[in-house]
Amino acid sequence: QKETDLVSPFLSVLPGAALQCLKCDFTVFGIPCHTTTVTCKDDQLCAIIRGRAAGHKLVMKKNCVDKVKCNTNDTSSWAGITYSTSYTCCEGEFCNSAAGAGAQLSLAAGLAMLGAWLARGL
Repeated sequence: QKETDLVSPFLSVLPGAALQCLKCDFTVFGIPCHTTTVTCKDDQLCAIIRGRAAGHKLVMKKNCVDKVKCNTNDTSSWAGITYSTSYTCCEGEFCNSAAGAGAQLSLAAGLAMLGAWLARGL
């Protein structure tokens, strides 16, 4: 193996590297969302995308979105239903890990709180 092949996995943690976010397909609130890691493009931020349609439950999706979509609304369709969609963006690695409305909890902070909660129960 070349030396550059061994170094390249570590380049993503250097300053100025592309932003890492969580990604999940649309899910109804209350049902766990299976997430994967995605690397955003230079002109994108992490986001939580929320959708609502009359008579239907609120749905959510996580992904990278273009910065121009941040804090905007539009319409999109999923499973044959048209939703009013809002984009809530955040900056920082995995900052879209929070599920709560407006919450900006980082993955590290969430894991720290979970660890503290579990430690109290032992």
